Amino acid sequence: MTIVPVDLQIDARKGERIFLASGKPEFSWRIQTDTAAARQSAFRILAEDDQGAVLWDSGIVQETACRWIPWGGAALASRMAGTARVQIFDQSGNASDFSEPVHFETALLENRDWGNAHWIWYDRNNYSTTAPSPYFRRTFCVRPGLHKARLYITARGCFNAYIDGMKISPDYLAPGWTDFRKQIPFMTYDLTKALSEGIHTLGAVLSDGWCCGNLTIFRYRNTYHPHPELLARLELTYDQGEPGCIVTDSSWKSFTGSILSADLYDGEDADARLEMPGWCKCNYDDKGWIAAADGGPVQESPLLVQKTAPPVRCQQILKPVQLLHPKKDICIWDFGQNFTGTYRVRLRGTPGRLFTFQTGEMLDNDGTLYTLNYRSARSRDSYICSAPLEEWCEFSPSFTFHGFRYLQIDGYQFDKIPPESLEVTGLVLHSDMQVTAEFLCGNPLVSRLWLNALWGQRSNFLEIPMDCPQRDERLGWTGDAQIFATTAMYNADCCTFYRKYLRDIRDAMQEDGAAPSIAPAILRMLDGAAAWGDAIVLIPYALYRHYGWKNILVENYAAMKRSIAWQKAHSDAYIRNGKQFGDWLAPVETPLSLVATAYFVHCARCLSEIAGVLGQEDDQKEFSRLFKEARAAFQKAFVDRDGIVSPPTQTALALGLVFDIIESDELAANAVALEKSVRENGTRLNTGFIGTALLLPALVKCGLGKTACDLVLQEEYPSWLYSVKQGATTIWERWESFSREKGFADASMNSFNHYAYGTVASFLTSHIGGIHYSHEKILLQMIPDERFSPVQAAYDSPHGKITSQWEKAQDGQLSWRVLVPGGIPATAILPDGTRRELPPGTTVLL
Repeated sequence: MTIVPVDLQIDARKGERIFLASGKPEFSWRIQTDTAAARQSAFRILAEDDQGAVLWDSGIVQETACRWIPWGGAALASRMAGTARVQIFDQSGNASDFSEPVHFETALLENRDWGNAHWIWYDRNNYSTTAPSPYFRRTFCVRPGLHKARLYITARGCFNAYIDGMKISPDYLAPGWTDFRKQIPFMTYDLTKALSEGIHTLGAVLSDGWCCGNLTIFRYRNTYHPHPELLARLELTYDQGEPGCIVTDSSWKSFTGSILSADLYDGEDADARLEMPGWCKCNYDDKGWIAAADGGPVQESPLLVQKTAPPVRCQQILKPVQLLHPKKDICIWDFGQNFTGTYRVRLRGTPGRLFTFQTGEMLDNDGTLYTLNYRSARSRDSYICSAPLEEWCEFSPSFTFHGFRYLQIDGYQFDKIPPESLEVTGLVLHSDMQVTAEFLCGNPLVSRLWLNALWGQRSNFLEIPMDCPQRDERLGWTGDAQIFATTAMYNADCCTFYRKYLRDIRDAMQEDGAAPSIAPAILRMLDGAAAWGDAIVLIPYALYRHYGWKNILVENYAAMKRSIAWQKAHSDAYIRNGKQFGDWLAPVETPLSLVATAYFVHCARCLSEIAGVLGQEDDQKEFSRLFKEARAAFQKAFVDRDGIVSPPTQTALALGLVFDIIESDELAANAVALEKSVRENGTRLNTGFIGTALLLPALVKCGLGKTACDLVLQEEYPSWLYSVKQGATTIWERWESFSREKGFADASMNSFNHYAYGTVASFLTSHIGGIHYSHEKILLQMIPDERFSPVQAAYDSPHGKITSQWEKAQDGQLSWRVLVPGGIPATAILPDGTRRELPPGTTVLL
């Protein structure tokens, strides 16, 4: 019998070296076994510094848990480095080998650790509008015997960092987006292997980014700071002698180069004639450069925090699937997939030739780009050639991103260059999260629907959960994020991504406890609104239920309590009136106060359960009482004499059923009313952002799985497959965003990459695929609807991979094979109701 710990993570992160933002990390691992009987009964975590001295030895802990084990040693100080390993024991006491070591290192934990570093900036630009990107450089000497080199670097704006002319990391748009007035994330890079004895040059290029660039439809500029600034500290540790240190200060040189402007909404403009070859190399003549302007000492900054959320990186490269010629001299490259990112083009032209690059999600009736829905976002790049006509060059914007499927390139026409000779590739950008789910079924439209939801998440989980990636918005709407949270956690490993976003929400909360509808709070719109403001309660709870992450509840508990107190104070005998977003974009409206009060009841219940998890007994009693009283108020106001939620819209009924607001003896009547509403609407939904996320779970809860499947398979408007039939490759903002018969919907709010309606993906994974996961157990139970057959689903869970494959033959014979990992209980419920406990490994159920 063999039991082995694998995939050791620290603070839900893994990698060659993990830079920590806390002196008390948490540890998680998976359990690998070659026999069904093996179980972990105990563990031992051993952490040692780089010299082999023990930092913490947990000893043998009698515990079956393998997730979120807290650090038990003395708090780690800044710059402390070491390795961590875990050993586990089976139920007979047999010990495994230690896991492979994971290298960790605490970053700079306090602003004072940055020493005498100063912010620096280029003071010759006009920053009231988009200005040329400033370049910075500094030469330095490395002595013999370098042992370790660490670069700590950030910007008010976005940066690309270089050492001796080479880009240091594959990160895009670092350090990301947060409220720069309250916290500024920084990156830590290991430069040890990049530095040899001798002279080197450290360089950086800045852009406006989120800190200083255009934001929102109102095109706010310099929201967080008047201009972009750079902050860096390079520490050199030697085998012998004093350490070395290079910090940003007035000794750095600065200038502008080929990037004339770079804006997240409008795009990037470059003039290759202004390139400075070798600008970040030691032999470069920088006599024309000026001393960097002093932006102030680091001690006066907001809190500097090591970035632990996944950085934005290129995750996939797309090749065009066709070259379109809608009109004479117009060529459009079609990537076949709507996505978020940028592109790379290999081109050539006479010196001074201007190339322009316009992106678009859709094509108009005449085959040209449709960009009206971008509103004021220009979403266009340009490049001016400098090389001779026969010499090929490359252009790839790095300080912007676009939401697009189509790319129109102009400029080649004027030098008689065949468009087919241009090498064009799409670069898919999003936060670096591992995709963890798979789904494929016998209905190609449904398979495409699931994939559309995944692409919607990929496209919009870029630094924050954006609503859309293309127009002059791209904001972190909290309601969208919370209704999609469960789906997101099946599709990808979202722990550190959501942890950072929750910090953004807490930073944006009003003093009176109203939680924001947008985070970071670049706009203030209906703070405290139901479903949106409730994200501060519901996202942490979803993270706990899925991952078993108790500390995420601890981090947000005080904010949760403030939020629910605000809701209570702004209710009228527990009924929440006033302005609300409601069931956003629903074809049939549900009263705003009904939606808001239902969420108030739901959050009170969730907070009661959270208080119980955290051992807060008094709070648990208080929130339990609040739940009961608010529930009674809802029933009095919105449940009719027949016990049915009224008015009986699909959203209203789903809220009552899923949130357990109605009495148990009223479930059947409400279930009948919900099915009636669906059937009388032609087996079509009429829900918006809120109701759509709850509709299928409500039907399944009531035993109406067949009706839920009918809704998923509906192809007429409004339905999920309607957009698929119209050619969608992502989830759209509106049910009627486009149709071949009627054309485009209202351009003022019509995104073709909006993830909110993609919650259907978790229904497909769980109820059609049969995979139901929580941190406590795995449940395999599916709806054997032959219209989906055959079905293949997989989820790479925190404990290991789960797979479910079933097929219904023409004679009605059902076959079903599953795979579950060790370390967590697993049960299957067969279509006839039979329950089977599952051992780790593969089981043929039918």
